[in-house]
Amino acid sequence: MIVPSVDVRAGRVAYRGGAGADIEPSDLAARYIREGADELHLVDLDGAERGDYANAETLAAIARTAAVPCRLAGGISSLAKAEEAIAAGFAGVLFSSAVFGDDTLLRRIARLGDRAIVEIETRDGALAPRGGDGDLVKRASGRDAAEAAEIAALRGIRALYVIDLSTDRQFGGPPLVLMERLRSKVGAGLGVAFHTGGGVRDVDDVRALARWGAASVVIGRAFLDHRFTLAEAKAACE
Repeated sequence: MIVPSVDVRAGRVAYRGGAGADIEPSDLAARYIREGADELHLVDLDGAERGDYANAETLAAIARTAAVPCRLAGGISSLAKAEEAIAAGFAGVLFSSAVFGDDTLLRRIARLGDRAIVEIETRDGALAPRGGDGDLVKRASGRDAAEAAEIAALRGIRALYVIDLSTDRQFGGPPLVLMERLRSKVGAGLGVAFHTGGGVRDVDDVRALARWGAASVVIGRAFLDHRFTLAEAKAACE
């Protein structure tokens, strides 16, 4: 599945270098839905960066009116925050890699079933959470990404979102080597779905992810910049 992303800071669309600052988040979401999006990825950057979910109502309003499932991301490491988001109209949430700081929390997250995706945010093969509870971030940071993926699977998590922070927002390509390492570690028996985002440059990257077997790819800046269309991305998966 191709999932357009709407990243928001201080109530405005926000990408690296200030791109999109003149666009209303609801307008960008509406554009993607007109173009055929089957799901949206909504990111509260204030939540990820400061733990201040200042965009919660803006994003929840999009989720309630979008007519397609919307998942919330942005440094979420609290089960209560996730349940609050689901009650507000989100189809599910992406949990920060900070949750690897508490194995018991992973088990509780697993009870959300397909409403929960756990992020494997990495730098140089190790976890590097971009947000979440400070104590959890400290405990999770530096853990081997492949071992973390295996632990998540053993705790009942069935969806992982893999992102390489060294290429995120830089059009450095998808993290296929990392994803293969994680899949090899987890194995096929537990039925874990691998999602990804960040770094996608063109339809060739989308095609490579489809061939690899990615469950979904989140695309933000490339769509914002009209590097290729949603229709072209979908066609690359056929």
